[in-house]
Amino acid sequence: MSFEPLQETAIDPEDRDYLSYNWGGLPWSPWIPFSADKHAFHEIPREPGLYRIKPVCGDYLMYVGETSRALYQRLQDLRIELRNCNQMPWTDPHAEAPALWAWQDAAGLKEPGTSPDPEVNDPRDDADSGESIPSQEYEGPVRALQFECSAAPLDASTGGRKGMESFLLYKYRQERGESTLCNFGRFHPRYRKSTTRKEGRRGGKLAGDQKDNPAGWPSITPLEIGGKPGDSDWMGLEWADYMPVDVEHIEGIAPGAGLYLLMDAGSREILYIGQSADLKKSLFNSCRKSGDDRNLKFSYQIIGQSVLPHNLKELENDLIGNFFELFRKVPEFQFRGGK
Repeated sequence: MSFEPLQETAIDPEDRDYLSYNWGGLPWSPWIPFSADKHAFHEIPREPGLYRIKPVCGDYLMYVGETSRALYQRLQDLRIELRNCNQMPWTDPHAEAPALWAWQDAAGLKEPGTSPDPEVNDPRDDADSGESIPSQEYEGPVRALQFECSAAPLDASTGGRKGMESFLLYKYRQERGESTLCNFGRFHPRYRKSTTRKEGRRGGKLAGDQKDNPAGWPSITPLEIGGKPGDSDWMGLEWADYMPVDVEHIEGIAPGAGLYLLMDAGSREILYIGQSADLKKSLFNSCRKSGDDRNLKFSYQIIGQSVLPHNLKELENDLIGNFFELFRKVPEFQFRGGK
């Protein structure tokens, strides 16, 4: 999908379901700019739940996330990190911070006390956007914060929140035709990503002679909704017949990247939805695990010899999101250990 400039007029949240105040059946807060004062930002709920981030006046989402922390504190910490950081943040504690920073950095910096630009441009354009923030605890250039956020409390388990996150991303892809710019490992094409603090490799802008970051390449087309988990044509794919999870059957899989399902052979319940750049290797790993001593079977779909990581994650999420839509839960093994 091509990048188009933002409209200068405000976007009516009801024009897009993913911008509405009842998206996914959740009670979303108003859209609050990251540049808002403390009083306005207190409209963000203080319970765990889901949040979404978009450009000011933008009609698309940058990121959808979930947190077990108070939503207010999670988003407050994120906006402070983006505001105060002259270098790209680490991937911890906020996994989305480097990607948001990169899109923000591409829009340019403002000095403290400067007035807003007369026009608000798409953060994907190489131009200033948003408004400046008066510097208090931080001295130096203030990054042009052009993002705003909305949040919804959700009283649920980790799996429940992550399932809702997958469902919302799935619904966004179905409505928009592409993913959010900062989920699934997607990144600005002209930036490299920071690692964790422990690994210590700081990201930043690529040199002019360096190739684009593949994580900035386009989304893959959303899967076609149809069938149900376990069907041979679920979501428009051609699933292989279910086979026992053992070395003999896994050996027969052709090399390549793909998607796979693990099923309880007795109940025929889908226990896990996965993706891998090396499908055979991932299934061998599953073979070595006990599966709680259950008799497991698997099915799979080869996507290609080489598939971009974010594209595989997008397809995996389409499957998880549809599963959640049908059953209002995720497969039993899906988010074990909070992953």
